Amino acid sequence: MDKATTSSTTLDTLIAEREITRVLMLYARGIDRIDTDLVQSCFHPDAVLRYGADTTPEQFTSNASGGLSSYRFTQHRIGNVIIDIEGDFAWCESYCLARHRIPVEDGPDKDFLWGGRYVDRFERRNGEWLILQRTVVHDYTRFDPVTETWEGAPSFTQGQHSTNDIVYQR
Repeated sequence: MDKATTSSTTLDTLIAEREITRVLMLYARGIDRIDTDLVQSCFHPDAVLRYGADTTPEQFTSNASGGLSSYRFTQHRIGNVIIDIEGDFAWCESYCLARHRIPVEDGPDKDFLWGGRYVDRFERRNGEWLILQRTVVHDYTRFDPVTETWEGAPSFTQGQHSTNDIVYQR
């Protein structure tokens, strides 16, 4: 391969990695804002999601939105993203650390911390990278009572666990 071809291939790979990483980040936003349209837009319509059992993007978002709305908030952080690209397919492992605030009527709220990984197979169709298959790997969970909160928090714009969040105001 000549230098120009190598540079072009490297640039194409970097662009693909960036587009795939953006899909991962949009998925996290969609989950945390209970934006089912955004979550579904991260998957091909024929995708298979393995969240304990095989499901479709539509089934997953329908089931997940009810559970997610029971929390005061969720925050999914994606990191350690490793992407291997082969033509129009990519294999991706990304770590996820998800915090969920559980309301408790007769005591302090609880924080539910979930640590795991998304093992994804992406496919590029019509120039767009989307998830074709996702397997969720559970690594650990932890529950902690919320015994303190920061007194300065109310002076900040508060995040919304919905599409009413400030990020949707443009």
